[in-house]
Amino acid sequence: MGITFQINGVNRVGITHEVIACFAANQIDIIGMEVRPHYIYLKIPSVAPSKVETIMQWIRQVKGIEQVKMIPYLPAEERENRIHTILTTVSEGILLLDDQLRITTINRAAQAMLKMEPEQLLHDSIEKLWGEAAVEVRRCLEEAIEVPSVQVSLHTGQKKRMTYICSYHPIIPAEKSERQGVVIVLRDNKQIQELLSTVQRSERFSFDEIVQQSANMRQCIETAKRVAKSEATVFLQGESGTGKELFAKAIHFESNRSAGPFVPINCAAIPDALLESELFGYEQGAFTGALKGGKLGLFEIAQGGTLFLDEIGDIPLHLQAKLLRVLEERKVRRVGGSQSLPIDVRIIAATNRNLADMTSKGLFREDLYYRLHVIPIVIPPLRERKSDIPMLAQYFIQKVCRATNQPMIPLAHSAIRALQGHNWPGNVRELQNVMERTVYLCPGQEIGAAHLFFDTQQDRADSEQDFSHSAPKLLKEQMDFYEKTILIRALKEHPSIRQAAAYLGISHTAVLQKMKKYQL
Repeated sequence: MGITFQINGVNRVGITHEVIACFAANQIDIIGMEVRPHYIYLKIPSVAPSKVETIMQWIRQVKGIEQVKMIPYLPAEERENRIHTILTTVSEGILLLDDQLRITTINRAAQAMLKMEPEQLLHDSIEKLWGEAAVEVRRCLEEAIEVPSVQVSLHTGQKKRMTYICSYHPIIPAEKSERQGVVIVLRDNKQIQELLSTVQRSERFSFDEIVQQSANMRQCIETAKRVAKSEATVFLQGESGTGKELFAKAIHFESNRSAGPFVPINCAAIPDALLESELFGYEQGAFTGALKGGKLGLFEIAQGGTLFLDEIGDIPLHLQAKLLRVLEERKVRRVGGSQSLPIDVRIIAATNRNLADMTSKGLFREDLYYRLHVIPIVIPPLRERKSDIPMLAQYFIQKVCRATNQPMIPLAHSAIRALQGHNWPGNVRELQNVMERTVYLCPGQEIGAAHLFFDTQQDRADSEQDFSHSAPKLLKEQMDFYEKTILIRALKEHPSIRQAAAYLGISHTAVLQKMKKYQL
């Protein structure tokens, strides 16, 4: 234990030497010492309480000493205690390495992750323990750069291979002299998945939240509820805007996997070149621009939960074969990797296209179609469930009014008749758009038929026909106007974004960017 003194006084040459001489003259060892301007900190072995006051009297006799008192710890010990407390309480694994990359400190979280005792790790070189996985640690030390996110696969003390997300931080003194070591921060993949699951749990969605009263929608929901508890692959078919993702979320949160993540991906919204790495992940160096340490794919992120493959009909043929293999083997191999990783994921697929017709034309693999088409649920378009329209319209009005802190605006019978008479090519998504626009623009206390603002196909056709009256005058504005018009026509005439892109002679990504630009 020992006894620690804090001594303060004038800052003069030789004062520290004279204080030390007091202890030497009385044959008392000094086991720890720190010196700062005006302060001397000394630690000695434990002595009798009566001796402590005598020692303090000796020190006070030194010229320039103003105060002597006992303190619990040397400043360095206090700093070390604080660091130890921090290392003990953080959830990440922390390893401190010296300038030879030897492990000097390891916290409890790191011990638990690596399943090794401190004596198995302390004073050993990280390069000896991790082998090739420590290359980036050496680079962090030698180049004094932070390595923010590296995926590392290691053998634990139980001889199992585990994957961790690591970041490396060089320890550089304030005077920026030689590097003193490296801090390694470890995060278990399970922690990341639990974090993702926590976020998803906060966004729970149930079948009760699907606004409906029609018989055909009730039948869809009953079917979905029956299969939710099973592990069967569900295939949702319906036009754009019918609520396929809502069904997928409700099935997930009704299932035995509700504690796991719900991971959606729109296969049509991601360029072909990136879709493979998004789904299956990749290893470090798999291609130009790949992140150091590689990247988890969505199959791995969805582990223990549900992966929702929206617009599955837009997956290119070469990826369909790889997806089929993953579904059959229940294993995934990252791009550029040689190791197959087991997966535990439920699949829900969705499309607005006729996959049976695409299969007969050779545009979609027949074997994949039957692998996905286990429990088909066809969600009806809004025009086939018109009894739901008043309830949905009121729901969207209420949602906007709450968001804008205004009183609820009722719907007149004339407005309901007009809404039910509309064809709704954009389905529920279009109805939401119309009701939101109407609430903002309605001048009165009630929404009548005259207050509804539809975006009909005829409106679009009229806007396309007479450029001379409606087109802007500036060249840049005219070019944007014509480009938007041509894009609308191409999207209307082709069933998928990729086909529209092929028709226009531009890339899939370019079409997505232009759709975002023109808010289509």
